[in-house]
Amino acid sequence: MKIHSTTLAICLIFTAYGSAYAEQTSDTTEAIKPIVDAETSPDSVVIEGDQLQIQMNRKFKSIGNAVLHQQKQDIYGDTIEYDIENKELHAIGNVRLITSGGSVTGPELRMQLEESTGRIDDAKFSMNKALALPSAKSSNLAIDQSASLVGATQQLSSPSNDQPLPSASKQQNGARGDARVILLEGEDKKRFKHSRYTTCDANSDDWYIKSSDLVIDNYTKTATARNAVVEFQGVPILYTPWIDFSFLNQRKSGLLTPTVGTTSKSGFEVLTPFYWNIAPNMDATLATRYLSRRGLQYQGELRYVTETYSGIDNIEYLDNDDTTGKARYYAKLKHTQNFGNGWSGGFSVEKVSDNQYFSDLSTRITATSVVNLPQQGSLSYVDDAWNFNALVQKYQTLDGVSFPYERLPQLTLTRNDDFGLLSSNVYSQWVSFNRNSSAPLTTLTPSGASISTAVTGNRFVAYPSISLPMAQPYGYITPKLGVRYSSYSLNNSAYSVTDASGVTTAGNYESTSQSIPTFTLDSGLFFDRNARVVNNSYTQTLEPRLFYVYIPYKDQSMLPVFDSSDSDLNMGSLFRENQFIGNDRINNANQLSLAVTTRMIDNKTGEQRLAASLGQRFYFDDQKVFIPGTPVRSGNSSDIVAALTAKLLSKWSVDAAWQFNTDTGKAVKSNIGTRYSPEPGKTLNLSYRYTENFLDQINVSGQWPLTPNWYGLARYNYSFKETQPIEGLAGLEYDAGCWVARGVFQRVSTATANANYAIFVQLELGGLTSIGSDPLSLLNRSIPGYTNSSLIPNSVQQPTY
Repeated sequence: MKIHSTTLAICLIFTAYGSAYAEQTSDTTEAIKPIVDAETSPDSVVIEGDQLQIQMNRKFKSIGNAVLHQQKQDIYGDTIEYDIENKELHAIGNVRLITSGGSVTGPELRMQLEESTGRIDDAKFSMNKALALPSAKSSNLAIDQSASLVGATQQLSSPSNDQPLPSASKQQNGARGDARVILLEGEDKKRFKHSRYTTCDANSDDWYIKSSDLVIDNYTKTATARNAVVEFQGVPILYTPWIDFSFLNQRKSGLLTPTVGTTSKSGFEVLTPFYWNIAPNMDATLATRYLSRRGLQYQGELRYVTETYSGIDNIEYLDNDDTTGKARYYAKLKHTQNFGNGWSGGFSVEKVSDNQYFSDLSTRITATSVVNLPQQGSLSYVDDAWNFNALVQKYQTLDGVSFPYERLPQLTLTRNDDFGLLSSNVYSQWVSFNRNSSAPLTTLTPSGASISTAVTGNRFVAYPSISLPMAQPYGYITPKLGVRYSSYSLNNSAYSVTDASGVTTAGNYESTSQSIPTFTLDSGLFFDRNARVVNNSYTQTLEPRLFYVYIPYKDQSMLPVFDSSDSDLNMGSLFRENQFIGNDRINNANQLSLAVTTRMIDNKTGEQRLAASLGQRFYFDDQKVFIPGTPVRSGNSSDIVAALTAKLLSKWSVDAAWQFNTDTGKAVKSNIGTRYSPEPGKTLNLSYRYTENFLDQINVSGQWPLTPNWYGLARYNYSFKETQPIEGLAGLEYDAGCWVARGVFQRVSTATANANYAIFVQLELGGLTSIGSDPLSLLNRSIPGYTNSSLIPNSVQQPTY
């Protein structure tokens, strides 16, 4: 029987469970009646075409614009033959197989519908979502100390770059390719023989991944490739005989993409990591790192997390450094434990083989500037009122100068209670201070004085206090009364202090105790009004605050300084009871701090557009308590401090802090930073930091499009005090749409050796992987507001695309 239609496609609907159809009595579409609804039966099939041939209600042939619809797929072709009894399909000419995951085209398709198996020769395919090969988390587990994979939840996350791979971006949402043969091996599995794969657009063949055999399993979300070669601009750049990976960034054991790089102190290097998915709550990363000037280094990282404990362990080991001729290592072990019933504990131990380890093997300023590595353990208890903490703490000092006292141990106990209108707080702490055997007896102070002592001993402090908070929507006032008690038991109590002029004072610290009462009165008011600026409506606030402190003078010159120092003057410390940090010194005080803050809040969005604060402290008594070697305050008022934060037109932002000495008429400290960022990919930052006799630096950084495809990257941090750059960075980023190339040159000063230089070169193949040394963590830290060009939205992308 033949059925023809010149204007409308003819539909035949049947089920897989039989061939019971209404009797065909004429050559009209009215004669073909389905007995089930295709939309409600998952086994229903719809055939359309210009001409439909039916043979014994068993075989159907659609000729011309033929289409076969099934619930999860559509098949198009010039001709489609379907055997309803064997459920076999044969499509010929301009064949297209469309599923929820993508489409396949070819000249011919043979398929068994019930088993979803079949074959397409000389096929082309497209995917709605790109694959993504696993890659190392950072450019180098040793160079980049941020390589720790922190498990923030009970389910560990996969190792990944600092920014998401471009598969999540605007350019690489899909992929395409071709294959000599595509074998359909089930509803969720396809095998590609001698295939090519890319995320580039149809008119661009810049890169391909070629493989002799590629299997994609949508059920397990994994892909397996054999004899895989990555070709870029026709040149093979990466080969692997076999790779098995999860293409939805799920955790799976296997090799990660190698990374390469070069530094001035270690030479050319190659990192080859392996990821081991041990269990749902445990994994490890193992790697070898070859450094041309130093040899082969082994690296390992283990992370684990459960409901009651978690931890991260990092180890790096270089058996024989070709440059120094010594074994070198780095270890960091961190564990936290919840024992239940309010008890918890943990330890953190960090150690390196030598003082120059970070300066030789790292390029991050946050690592190269490290001078003290903590080695500590703690035990804590918390309930509604009590808070207890026990700490044992030592340090490995790398600069040979900065040796903090060891706490062996430190016990801290606090309690908070409310009694109606009254609130009480009790703070107590006992510490046994010891010295590192390598610590020098003489230390220098910032003022140029030197202090020589070998004192150690125990210190107990207690500070019970009671306060009466009184608050209303328009303001508050809180009086507070307390007593500070301290007691010392000392060893090796002799000391000598030599000031900047060369005058030496000697004496002995005393094992003694003392009690010092403290009274404070904190108060503030809140005012607001509506204000209009141009065409915008704002709520403007005015928030004055007064803070009075009275602490009588008590001679403390006979007490050592274990952990105390002067606090910086800023809007926060302006309202501190004690101007010293630590418990060895309690300042005498009869003083009043005054500050006022105003804010501009957008009435439409609730966003704070402007906040400005101005404050000063007034003294009614001279300073009599001080830390040896530090200058004593003169005058009856502190420096003026100011702070400003502003967001202007959503493009400009400004953050500034300022400290001005009214006696000298000079700025003591100033920090100002501004950012201009009109859209992603366009960011300029300028900041200046100054601290009298200590810091004088300028920092300039930015990312900006140079041409429609090229972006410039730069950062320059210069110290006027040392008359040398602290850190410099220059780079270029090229965005071709389906791939990004970036090169970055970095110079970084180190705290324990000379400057180190590094070169990062990376090729990011959209949605697939990144090859080379990864500078993304460096760029994110060095250039605030930096955006990976592959993640810049199309709406603001340059017009080249």
